[in-house]
Amino acid sequence: MLCACCGKNAAREYRRKSDGKEIVIELCPSCYEKLYPEREESGFFASFVGAGEGAKRCPACGTTLEDFRRSGLLGCAQCYTAFRAQLLPTVHYAQGNLHHEGKSPSGRADEQYDLIRELVHEQERLRERIKAAEADGDDFVAKKLKSRLAEINRRLYGGEGQA
Repeated sequence: MLCACCGKNAAREYRRKSDGKEIVIELCPSCYEKLYPEREESGFFASFVGAGEGAKRCPACGTTLEDFRRSGLLGCAQCYTAFRAQLLPTVHYAQGNLHHEGKSPSGRADEQYDLIRELVHEQERLRERIKAAEADGDDFVAKKLKSRLAEINRRLYGGEGQA
């Protein structure tokens, strides 16, 4: 399993107490040390939010920075505006970026998808033609079609796959 924070290194399970409950987190040792430097402050986000700012409250729901430090949860959507300056470093560290990159594939992913879709359709057509050729007793054509099907399977699956 990969680290839940950096997503790169191998993770191990750590058990921590938060609000009287035991939680299990999967982090690499490096991220664990960054997130949980053993000091008196406790809570997952304690290392991100500066000390002495816990008294600031969200005008909409009343959540404080101290609440966020303890639980890692904000009270409402307005909290993001109220605590923007304090949250930006946390978001950047946790996600690696401050801007949403979108869910659309980038680069040549669309071209790759179209190619795969066309190969799958050709695979289906070849299977039908093979059945028809075998039903007609035309072994030469069936063998030729099976060869083409095997080539498509190699491109799709990296091996022979299903015929």
